[in-house]
Amino acid sequence: MEGRQRRQPGARSAIIAAAAELIAVNGVAGTSISEVVARSATSAGAIYHHFGSKERLVLEVGRSAMAVPLHLILNTAADLSPHELLNAAVTQVAKDAHTPALLLQIWAGAQSDPALKQLVTVELDTLRAGLRTLVAPWCRANSPAIDPEDLVGVLIGLVAGYAVQRALLPGEGPAGYLPMAVGLLQAAMVTDGRPAPAPRLS
Repeated sequence: MEGRQRRQPGARSAIIAAAAELIAVNGVAGTSISEVVARSATSAGAIYHHFGSKERLVLEVGRSAMAVPLHLILNTAADLSPHELLNAAVTQVAKDAHTPALLLQIWAGAQSDPALKQLVTVELDTLRAGLRTLVAPWCRANSPAIDPEDLVGVLIGLVAGYAVQRALLPGEGPAGYLPMAVGLLQAAMVTDGRPAPAPRLS
């Protein structure tokens, strides 16, 4: 009993970690609450207390997986151009072999689970809003004709594309992907036949 009590303060983190490990290997549909209970050494009651449902647990797993790299980017992105933001995001994805596979499983699970899809959609909308806040000042200062919303869509698509590649081809680093991605981003930033300021990447 004492051991269980000592585990309670970290129960939420233990549940998320256990669910992440299981989902990355078995997928969303292949992961059960009972398996999460066994791996996390908690209880079904603890899971429903902290998350309310399996769908919300899965979403929290995805949110937690994105949190560290996303926060690193957002905390340093105030003065970054879209090209530098793309470079920072892809570089963070490349550093983590576990997260891309986990996110791919969550995205796949959302296609057959309406409740999970709705939750993922809300999370992506939040991400879009945050990125829009970052790129809008740059657009106003450098390329007023560019719609920040369109630019955000391209950025998310390119970073998600690399996450999928990283999950399917773990040995592929960003060196081969970034030049192509930067080229596509630059093409999307052409307005009235005039390109936006060229990227300055190290």
